[in-house]
Formats: sequence, structure tokens, C-alpha cells
Amino acid sequence: MSTKPVFINLLKIRLPIAAFMSITHRISGVALFFIVLPFSGYLLNLFLSSESSYNLTIENFQTDFLFRTFVLFCVFIFQFHIFSGLRHILHDFHFLPDTIKSATWSAKITLGLFFINALLIIWVLL
Repeated sequence: MSTKPVFINLLKIRLPIAAFMSITHRISGVALFFIVLPFSGYLLNLFLSSESSYNLTIENFQTDFLFRTFVLFCVFIFQFHIFSGLRHILHDFHFLPDTIKSATWSAKITLGLFFINALLIIWVLL
């Protein structure tokens, strides 16, 4: 007879890295929808409304640290969601074996590629 847990504190459970990647992929998807998409629409509106608003937006990106940080944050959310989504697609179409070892290694490789790409973006833009 198995007993089901009554209370699970997710902050005290040590999740496997594959589960962490799956959860953060879902969180990044929600953040894309509620944060990045509206902000991208707003930026597109600023870019296309007039030449002066375009120049002002570019100037703000070059001078305002908070604005640049928020744009980079949005880029990183999108980047993470893409990398994690490709990992999920590779598993779903069985290009990677359905083992715990494969899930662990693919999660580590995905995180590594994300961090390398993020550092390259930071190095180029800052």
C-alpha cells in the first residue's frame, strides 16, 4: 500500500535537473506571453510611429541602464524558451533516448548552451 504525500513544499524538494528545465520552460512561456509580447508590441509601436520616436528609443537603449537591462531580460527569456523547447522537441520525437540519464545530460547541455549564448550576448551588447 502506497501513501501519498499530504503536503509538498516545492522549495524544500530537490528536483532533478530535467524536472527543473521542464518547469522553467513553462514559466518562461508564461513570461513570454505576459511580459515579452506586450513589451515587444510597445517597442514595435515606438519604432514604427515616427522617426523621432525611433531615435529616442535607440538613444534610451544606449543610455538608460534599466531599459537596456529589461530588454536583455526579455531576450534571455525568449532565448531560454527556445533552447528548452528544442530540447523538449528532441525528446518528443525520440531523437534522444527516453532515459533519465539522457534527460539529465540534455538538460545540462541545454543550460550550458543557454549560459554561453547569454554571455556572448552580454559581451557584444554591453
